[in-house]
Amino acid sequence: MKNVILQLRGVFLPLLCSVLFSTAIYAQSENLVVIDAQFSQKQDVLAKVPSTATILELSGDSNPWKAIRENLESNSSIKTIHLFVNATYNSMQMGAITYDLAQVNSENELSMLEGLYQGEHFQLLVYNCNLGSNDEGLSLLKSLGQKAYFNVGVSTDCTSIFDNSFDFNHSTLGQVLNSSIIQN
Repeated sequence: MKNVILQLRGVFLPLLCSVLFSTAIYAQSENLVVIDAQFSQKQDVLAKVPSTATILELSGDSNPWKAIRENLESNSSIKTIHLFVNATYNSMQMGAITYDLAQVNSENELSMLEGLYQGEHFQLLVYNCNLGSNDEGLSLLKSLGQKAYFNVGVSTDCTSIFDNSFDFNHSTLGQVLNSSIIQN
């Protein structure tokens, strides 16, 4: 009987340790990568983000901010949301919804995100070279940050999100921002 127990420990202990270790890595992820299913550079982004990041793909099936909120509620380790969406100078496409200033101001789900605030603002890093390059885009991001209680970061002078020099040099709350999650 003792030999059988030792044999089972030899088989199950490494398996149990493997499961616990991989779960711990997932649970400790501070990064939520949110990518729209229609994002033009989706495959390039997915190939360049760390495997430890949690990935949320947005589709037209549900409210994108609700999906983000549910992910934040289920993983309290997340501190930074990396948002990859198609955008123009004053709007962004998330799922089947185009968010311009009017749509952001009428989005009820954003105020529900504010309820997750626990003394430290979530960082929402927007990977786009259009929105930060003009006053209308910055106004949209500022409104989004105020409604959700996020510190929104964006680059104001980029040509590609994949450039080694890509930097989040604008923050809606003036707080220090994380660097890009993209691994070049």
